[in-house]
Amino acid sequence: MSKFEEKILQMEKEIKGNTLKINDLDKNKTALVVVDMVKGFVHKGALSSPRVQGIIKEIVELNYKTLGSKKIFFLDEHTSGSTELKSYEKHCLKDTEEAELIDELKEEKEVNSNIAMIPKNSVNGFHAPGFKLWLEENEAEVENYIICGCEVDICVSNFANTLKTYFNQKDSNKRVIVPSNAVETFDFGTHDGDLMKIISLWEMKSNGIEIVDKII
Repeated sequence: MSKFEEKILQMEKEIKGNTLKINDLDKNKTALVVVDMVKGFVHKGALSSPRVQGIIKEIVELNYKTLGSKKIFFLDEHTSGSTELKSYEKHCLKDTEEAELIDELKEEKEVNSNIAMIPKNSVNGFHAPGFKLWLEENEAEVENYIICGCEVDICVSNFANTLKTYFNQKDSNKRVIVPSNAVETFDFGTHDGDLMKIISLWEMKSNGIEIVDKII
């Protein structure tokens, strides 16, 4: 085994072994953030991935476990002229099926007034105007942020790291939590999903984000 492989295995070991009981969190002070579980990343389109399809069940269960908490669903959404499309293949164009939330998560949207549906035009939902407004209205109340969805090494990690460093700057001791069984990324060329997931979770942990195997 090479030194590089040993390091990867050590990183994987460091991010595993923790679980969190949902009842240990005050639901009135907790927000679930679901990142980009839209059809264009899950079921169809250039950036859809069977790996992401594999976490639908976990996210649906987590969505159920957090009933009564505030929720954010980030929806990747672009115009044909979006700058991001210079870096990634065309995906999730506004007013197309790819930009829609997956059907498995749509039902609660209709019955839960605590849900915020926030479109985003970059890989970092923190910068979305809708999130800035949500944060202004809810920051004082929310103490715990559970983040799930895709892609763990791009949109999830960008948002989680920015959120955590935002609170660090303010010396605000908020919890940012990422359950590893409810985040995923894609395989494409040299982008190995297993490798990138380990590296991104390890990096988030090193930044003070709580990485847990799952939330029970």
